[in-house]
Amino acid sequence: MMLKHQRSACKQRGKCGGAVLVELALLLPILLFLTLASVEFSQAIAAYKVIVNQVRSAARYLSTEAPGTGYTQAACLLTNGNPSSAKPCSGSLLLPGFSAGSFSVTVADAVNAAATHSAQRTSADLTVTSATTINLVTVTASGYQHPLYFAGFLSGVVGNATALTFGPISMTMRQIN
Repeated sequence: MMLKHQRSACKQRGKCGGAVLVELALLLPILLFLTLASVEFSQAIAAYKVIVNQVRSAARYLSTEAPGTGYTQAACLLTNGNPSSAKPCSGSLLLPGFSAGSFSVTVADAVNAAATHSAQRTSADLTVTSATTINLVTVTASGYQHPLYFAGFLSGVVGNATALTFGPISMTMRQIN
């Protein structure tokens, strides 16, 4: 009851303005931090999605090529979005710092990883002669460092990191050629 009486008295006299400013001063840094952290996290997720889609596209491209060919085109498809046969790749990079020199792109197929990617049986019984054999192709992108745009503001939370390093992103497909 007393609180209700104080509020109405505060509104009538107009003396509550300072309390609102103090509350805003206490909450504003927290709200700003949450906003910037949300933006940073959403940008990192969007970059991760771009890399996953490009790794999938590169694996799909290599699945249509003969084993041992198309490595340069796949790397350009991964970083620039188009399969260029010459280095440097044509077009602009899909992400900042997303060049083949800043992270590693590995291709495993029937030529350079014959033990795991050549003549794989699709049947559980390897003695069956009618089982289909297939070649596989795997594209892996690892070590990409996504720049943190608000690293200075978030330095107490993320340490002194200025980039977020993604783990290996890999896709394996059946080679049809």
